[in-house]
Amino acid sequence: MKNPFFKLAKRSVALLNILVSDMDEDDKFEAVNGQVFQTLGSVLAVVGMAIVVVAISVSVLNFSPELLGFEPLSGGWSMGLLAVGSIIPFVVPTGKKSASAYGDMAQLFHHIVLDNYHLGKRLLERQIKDVEVESAKEGTSRVLITGLARAGTTALTKELEKRGDFASLDYSNMPVLLAPRLWAKIYKPKRVEDQERAHGDGVKVGLASVEALEEYFFKVLKDDSFILENGIARHELSEEENALYRRYQNSIAGDKVYLAKNNNGVTRLPSLLQHNNDLSVFVLLRDPVQHAFSLMKQHQKFEKEQAVDPFIRSYMDWLGHHEFGGGQRPFLLLDGDERLFEGDTNDVNYWLDRWISYYTYIQSVDGVKYVSYEGYVNEPHKTLEVVAETAGVSLSLKGLEAFSKRDSEVQGVNSELKEKALAIQTKLYKLCLNQY
Repeated sequence: MKNPFFKLAKRSVALLNILVSDMDEDDKFEAVNGQVFQTLGSVLAVVGMAIVVVAISVSVLNFSPELLGFEPLSGGWSMGLLAVGSIIPFVVPTGKKSASAYGDMAQLFHHIVLDNYHLGKRLLERQIKDVEVESAKEGTSRVLITGLARAGTTALTKELEKRGDFASLDYSNMPVLLAPRLWAKIYKPKRVEDQERAHGDGVKVGLASVEALEEYFFKVLKDDSFILENGIARHELSEEENALYRRYQNSIAGDKVYLAKNNNGVTRLPSLLQHNNDLSVFVLLRDPVQHAFSLMKQHQKFEKEQAVDPFIRSYMDWLGHHEFGGGQRPFLLLDGDERLFEGDTNDVNYWLDRWISYYTYIQSVDGVKYVSYEGYVNEPHKTLEVVAETAGVSLSLKGLEAFSKRDSEVQGVNSELKEKALAIQTKLYKLCLNQY
């Protein structure tokens, strides 16, 4: 019964999603008709399955006692046994361990909430109701940590959030990302960081961990228009869209500084900086060969995990995490970057080529500050000091210790690509706040 029931639930909510949309009336009418037909089919499938299940159950209850030499059961006993038998599968483990960390109902809830953008927009309206845009002001009221994935963005963001007066989205807001205030009234989990994240890199996460969750806002805002089949395209935010984004940020941060870690931020960075004078952007820079190798290993890891648990792919796609795995797509930042989509992802040079594209483009964006990954690993105290000073925020640095990180031995690196990448790194390293 599970699959037909889940399909019915998804199609019913999809119908509601169309009904609350702001589509043209003719388009909405056509879409509603199509969705009603699909939903009705699911209703008939569930009803048909229910009839079959009940018929078989009643037959077993009525005839099995006689076959076994027992007296036929009364109607009351039959109905009682049928009720108990219906409940048992929901409360007794089957002995077969699920491949996913998320149960069936949790997966269904994520699908219902995150797959329906028009409903998401209605939730967003509730979230930002009575929240002012608040025009850009002197100083910093918003901080964005960005860079190519595996550059240390998560580690830096976690330390900033832990040591300063910041506010951000975290895992406890999943999956109701566009209405976290409403969701917080319903869902009150323990906020601890006691599990290693899926990357397998030793970084502890929990429901209190800040993450790259705001990207879902842009996916809904732009209706995924910048997520192409062969990559993530550059795009701009209009003044109206940026005002909506500021209200969303303010609804989360209140009087605190809004903090975001978003590696996809590069795709809209010029317009973000243009519209927000109170935004400080920090770009992480890492040794290109080590960085490329780390990207490749993570991609291979997530490909294997997604093959076992397809829900991981759905989860990452919903959040705009296209860095690794089956849904990986390169940033289309420079002319000709479309070629990157066709590269061999098991070759470290493919990832080195992506590194070159990213850090070549980022040089054309004025107003960002560079942070050395190696400098942060070796001298985190100094790094956080200069970041805090640059952003004009206060941090408590007590108990901060250096990280333990060893370089990997990387084979098969193309010498020309390596030389080109190292030249870019040398140039940008001179701009880093935390040279060491």
